[in-house]
Amino acid sequence: MASPHILVFPFMAKGHTFPMLQLARLLLRHGATVTLITTPGNRPFISSCLSDTTVSIIDIPFPQDVQSIPPGVESTNKLPDISLWPDVLVATKLMQAHFEEVIESLPRISFMITDCFLGWTLDSAIKYSIPRLACYPIGNFPLCLEHLVSEGRFVAGEDGIKLADFPWIKLKREDFEPTFIDPEKVKGN
Repeated sequence: MASPHILVFPFMAKGHTFPMLQLARLLLRHGATVTLITTPGNRPFISSCLSDTTVSIIDIPFPQDVQSIPPGVESTNKLPDISLWPDVLVATKLMQAHFEEVIESLPRISFMITDCFLGWTLDSAIKYSIPRLACYPIGNFPLCLEHLVSEGRFVAGEDGIKLADFPWIKLKREDFEPTFIDPEKVKGN
């Protein structure tokens, strides 16, 4: 039986890319063939992180004609203002034709793992009948906090908020948006 060929496509932000690079390494250890899609501007970072692996890296161009994104910017860490990140997100949709050209040029792909912010890759996966897994590379700690808040397991005190099950973690109320601590505040809006 041939090894599975997995296509990996992270979003152009280091906080999203790095976990997917680690995932690519794990897939290799389990005998998979891994191809990773990136842009020319992100390739040096990715290549340096994966230089000791057999991951194939393929570049597709990042759109250069997006008015709000300065020329040469291909990742959120290069933006002059982080408020422009939604524009990067929207611009990635313009990469779909190049992404599909890569799919057509590669040996049979067993499945693809793409970043949750690259939702349009689902359309490509359906078009080519390739199973797709959306990766949410957020850390578990924020998800756990959200769960604890929803269960009412925050304990408010004068010295801040303590997690009942983790008393050594101390957070101040001002560390959070008010709606995170009290989701009821946004229901009327």
